[in-house]
Amino acid sequence: MVHFSETCDPETVHLITHVHTTTAAEHEALSTATIHQALKEKALPPQEHLVDAAYVSAELLVQSQSQYGIDLIGPARPNQEWQGQIEGGYTVEHFSINWEDQVAYCPQGIASTEWRGYRDKAGKPYFFASFPTSACQPCPAHALCTQSKKPPRRRLRLHPRPQQEALQAARQLLKTEAGRRRYARRAGVEGTLSQGVRGFGLRRSRYHGLAKTHLQQVATAAAINVDRLGAWLIGRPQAVTRISRFAALAPS
Repeated sequence: MVHFSETCDPETVHLITHVHTTTAAEHEALSTATIHQALKEKALPPQEHLVDAAYVSAELLVQSQSQYGIDLIGPARPNQEWQGQIEGGYTVEHFSINWEDQVAYCPQGIASTEWRGYRDKAGKPYFFASFPTSACQPCPAHALCTQSKKPPRRRLRLHPRPQQEALQAARQLLKTEAGRRRYARRAGVEGTLSQGVRGFGLRRSRYHGLAKTHLQQVATAAAINVDRLGAWLIGRPQAVTRISRFAALAPS
């Protein structure tokens, strides 16, 4: 699997700045920090790194900024709780968190009465804020908040504060028009991958082994950069994104 990083400044030529090669069994999120470290060593760390959802996690959002000074921008994984699947459901974003006092407040103004820290199987910390049964059971918004039966109360799972706040900010960003326009610049990298596959045989490795495959992919990236520099110097504009015949039937 190849991971390309490229510049996306609208005023300059778009060039591939880094190539990272992994086996197909390695999840993309495991590559994010490695790519950032490599870009830092090349003195090419971007201010913003636009990625798809596979490269984003609460931990990486914080780590990218704190260790590399890079704003990681991409679709954070949506809240998978059932509350997020129904209209008006009380997801974690609806709760107010007082981190100093370790208290959460629900949209009805009820304060949590328990706050406990845990660690998952990987050793990563998280917290549970639990609300009192006496308040949850008669609450008029009970059906929007919890399906718990024994006891009938809401338990809120939270990341550590920096991660929780970064995750919620990332989710909120792409809900805004400005955030969507900001993220839209990433679309160009799909054209890069298409160019590599269609013009340079990127999908197939000519050699056995990860090291030789990586060398081929670096050579492909260099060839793409040479082609783009030539087009830039002679003023040849980028091709317009092709529209399939089916998509062309849709009303404008």
